[in-house]
Amino acid sequence: MRLTLLTFTAAALCLAGPAAVADATSAMADAEASASLLQNPRGCGRVGSVLDASAEGQMVMVPGFGEATFAVDTDSPEAQAWFDHGVRLRWAFEHKEAVRAFRRARSIDPECGMCAWGEAWAIGPNLNGGGKDEASIRAGRDLAQLARRKARGATPVQRQMIDALIQRYSGAKASQGVRFARAMDRIVRRNPTDPMIAATAADAWMLQADEWWDDEGKAADQGITRAMEILETSLQTSPDDPGTIHLYIHLTEWSDDPHKAIPYGERLARLAPSASHLVHMPSHTFYRVGRYRDAMNSNVEAVALDKRYDELAAPPGGITGMPLHAHNIHFGMGGALMAGGAEAGLKLADGFLATYPDIPADNQWRQLMANDAYAIYGRFGSAAQVAALEQPPETKPLLRASWHYGRGEAAARAGDAATVRAEAEAIKAIREGETITGAQADDMKRFVEVSQRVLEGRAAMIEGNAPAAIAAFTRAAEIQGMEEEGGDPPIIWFPTRRSLAAAMLANGDAAGAKAKVEELLTDWPMDPYSYFVLAEAEAALGNTAAAQAAREKARVEWIGGEMTLKLA
Repeated sequence: MRLTLLTFTAAALCLAGPAAVADATSAMADAEASASLLQNPRGCGRVGSVLDASAEGQMVMVPGFGEATFAVDTDSPEAQAWFDHGVRLRWAFEHKEAVRAFRRARSIDPECGMCAWGEAWAIGPNLNGGGKDEASIRAGRDLAQLARRKARGATPVQRQMIDALIQRYSGAKASQGVRFARAMDRIVRRNPTDPMIAATAADAWMLQADEWWDDEGKAADQGITRAMEILETSLQTSPDDPGTIHLYIHLTEWSDDPHKAIPYGERLARLAPSASHLVHMPSHTFYRVGRYRDAMNSNVEAVALDKRYDELAAPPGGITGMPLHAHNIHFGMGGALMAGGAEAGLKLADGFLATYPDIPADNQWRQLMANDAYAIYGRFGSAAQVAALEQPPETKPLLRASWHYGRGEAAARAGDAATVRAEAEAIKAIREGETITGAQADDMKRFVEVSQRVLEGRAAMIEGNAPAAIAAFTRAAEIQGMEEEGGDPPIIWFPTRRSLAAAMLANGDAAGAKAKVEELLTDWPMDPYSYFVLAEAEAALGNTAAAQAAREKARVEWIGGEMTLKLA
């Protein structure tokens, strides 16, 4: 599965995870995330090394992260409880908190070999792109070797897991990942019904693959085929294991059948009701299959849980230190824009700008994420809310362009073509100026151009100049279509081809508009606004029954107000 900046998903740079990103921890981390993850929509953001996890002594064990347990070599119920909590946190992608929990277990029982194994495992590579730096590899190796020395009371399977983890951190770096995966695979073949072993093995296979799926959604790596087999076998006997479900959602998301994860995703939030990332996770599947309202609602809840965790556990760094918090907000905003969720969307947009009021100029991904916030104000905000948005400085061109875009969308709602054009011209000046620099400047300028062309098309639609609208939207769709569209959520929040279809219909080409919508629905299934355009095209063609069917589908995911072709 190929992705470019213009079709960035949460997996690409946080996100760049943030996600980083949902959130990368530095400009350098962002750049590395872009280079390494653009081709692999595999996780929820970038978190970087977790070696700086704070001291574990004051850590609070917040309930609600699941009930999974894996008995280890300790006679201390408290150490066992902290080990289990570490595992649950690791599968909830709370990497630093997982490290702290395993350290807490070790402090309670220093002779627990598997407690050291857990810390070594949590420090190492993960699907968020962290744990691959030399310092993390060294620390993981030291801890895994400590686990071996302490494993006198470990079972044979536990000792095998320790030996496997040592391989992850030893020998030629290029083969560490695949050797760990093969070692865990041998263990899971002998223990196919243990969900902890199965999830760890599948995760290892997923991590070693450079590419998961080809353009048709077929496995591009034998390890991905094997990971799918392991997870599906495990789900037959442990259908309620949060870690297994989490990995299954990620693995199926960009496969040729993301629907397979729906029944598991629908119950994941109930299995780990305090784990914001696991409550968020079903939205990856929901977005891929066109359940935009559910994607929005999942992330509204996830954002609230982040705040609750901060209140209960006071993790170092608070909300802004949670690397996947921005990812949750971004995902929720994407769902709100697609579903017409004005009330929830505006709260999310308010929260995003309030939580990240001073996005660094070199954090391009966070600036890109803000585009959804400004789009929400433009699509749903009151005139007062839009007017109150502070103009970003020239040193943050992506934010500034998004600010103009939001204002332009608001003017389009008001039918003010002149103001829409003025905002488009302002974006054009940014694009053609000298403030967008760096290795990804061309990609960023294309992203900015999409906003410019969309507003040019909006203005032309208001003016009744359909040919000009077609030209503008064609260029926007051309840029957006350079790679795969859709996503979780995509960095360009809506299919610009639907605007093109609306312009084609306004120009008298109902058949062409119908074909364009039917084409885009493959990448944006169940998009309610696209079904509205389709209904209008069918009506223009005299297909009354088909028009009614399309209107009914438009209402499935839409919770907004009136739809118009001028705002499609």
